[in-house]
Amino acid sequence: MSVDIHRSGEREPVFDPGSNPIGGYVYEQLADHLADLIARGILRAYTALPSERRLAEEYGVSLGTARHATKLLRERGLLVTVRSKGTYIAPRPDGEGAGGESDKPVQEAVLSMSADLETASLT
Repeated sequence: MSVDIHRSGEREPVFDPGSNPIGGYVYEQLADHLADLIARGILRAYTALPSERRLAEEYGVSLGTARHATKLLRERGLLVTVRSKGTYIAPRPDGEGAGGESDKPVQEAVLSMSADLETASLT
């Protein structure tokens, strides 16, 4: 299950790449926007991020731009991708919302959570 990044109940900043007076690449602006949502707790640790295709559609950017933005967030330690499971918000080292140093504990937690969900749906 992924988080709906537009229905959090909290007012979110609008992503408008044309309105950034500093400029920069659109993928950097999208990554910064998502990083801000993570920092503010709108996107919480261990929550699945929408697919790159859905991010591209929702934000009106190309698929390549969405992929580059998520790659940048993984490099920053804010996201972790588990093959065949999805991309998730990484926990912070302090146990809060984002940016751990190692993906292994996150991957293990996601795989465990996934197994628990599969077991629950089979019973």
